[in-house]
Amino acid sequence: MKLTISKEGEFIPEFNKNKELASTDQIRVRFRYPTLTMKNRCRSKPQAKGIAAADGKMEKMEIIINKDEFATLKEMLIGIDNCSFGDSSSEQKITNAQTLIDAPVVFEPLLKEIVKEFDRILDEPSIDEKN
Repeated sequence: MKLTISKEGEFIPEFNKNKELASTDQIRVRFRYPTLTMKNRCRSKPQAKGIAAADGKMEKMEIIINKDEFATLKEMLIGIDNCSFGDSSSEQKITNAQTLIDAPVVFEPLLKEIVKEFDRILDEPSIDEKN
């Protein structure tokens, strides 16, 4: 069986009523579909932490799962189109993971929305099969 799958995808975030804009003005996020290696790098392994009482008996166990949003963003993001900020005298474009990470805090909801979409893709892979 041969599966024909896309290597790249695109989505339009809802950030700042972006979907209500004309299609030529919308922020577009281009990303690479993850490989198994990418998924492994983006997902931390669960860590168990045991709390023992003074007598040495186990009191409780905690499971800690850490996700690195920046690692996910850097692994999957190819580019961002139509996204910038500035004042009347200058404009700075947000075009990639690093420029988004370095952007003002008002862009945090955009970063979170992008990472949430990437997490969805990592956790719920689907085959875009073309037969």
